[in-house]
Amino acid sequence: MEAAQEERLAALLAEVQVAILVTQGEQWPTATMQAFAETPEFDLLFIMNDASEKFQNLLKHPYVTVYLDAREKGKVETFEISRVLIQGIASEVARDGAEWEPMKEIFLKKSPFEAPFFKYPTLRMMRVSPRRLSYAGADRFTFKAEF
Repeated sequence: MEAAQEERLAALLAEVQVAILVTQGEQWPTATMQAFAETPEFDLLFIMNDASEKFQNLLKHPYVTVYLDAREKGKVETFEISRVLIQGIASEVARDGAEWEPMKEIFLKKSPFEAPFFKYPTLRMMRVSPRRLSYAGADRFTFKAEF
């Protein structure tokens, strides 16, 4: 991605609190609204219970789609809405691994309201590493990228 594209993507990710995470089940895809955080490399972090359908889906089918938009700041009637569709591969951030605390800090900095969930031993954190994305800005600036 070019620097201008990275700036636009970073700005959109920073202003949006929740994303739609789409996972693939045995038969049906499942879409859930989730709080998320982003790393400087544009990896997306999600937390979830280990018994949840989405977590079980991710273990079996790690290829996911994430959609997010800033519709509350755009004009819905003319579709002037900044949005991005990200397709990537999910992997678990190991609770006892070296990355857990730094990723937890990134997540809670963006979504401090999620802090109570970290007390549960069944909480899992997933990282989605982007492989491709499609961005459309409210100003009609668009681009696609592959990683």
